Amino acid sequence: MVGPPFALLGNPSGANGPMQTPAPPPASSDHRDIHSLTVLGARVTWVFLGPLVMLLATAGIVVTGSGWLTGLDALFGIIVVLMLLGRWIDHRRGTDATTYGDPATPGQFRRYMTILPIVAAGLWAAANLVGNHLLS
Repeated sequence: MVGPPFALLGNPSGANGPMQTPAPPPASSDHRDIHSLTVLGARVTWVFLGPLVMLLATAGIVVTGSGWLTGLDALFGIIVVLMLLGRWIDHRRGTDATTYGDPATPGQFRRYMTILPIVAAGLWAAANLVGNHLLS
């Protein structure tokens, strides 16, 4: 039993010297820390709060079915704008990361900024069609 992963275990009998403990892995240079409340707020907005409030606004639009331009529709639009702004702040401050914490590429940023408004517009239209026409 030589070589990884057994090479890190050392020799328990002590015949070849004292038992060695493995060194901790080197710190990744890709790790991005958040050092600002602005960036933290931006990340929480586009990753967690934005989608949550968007889901609740969508459900409200479907359930109430009170027209195409209501307060819930305005809330939905504001949330989309805040999610885009949060993603932009996260990208511009140099702490840009995916939802899993991996470094984000400029392509991923552009894809988010392009796809979110398209998907949100489709979701908004579908919620209004269902709430205002199919369920009324």
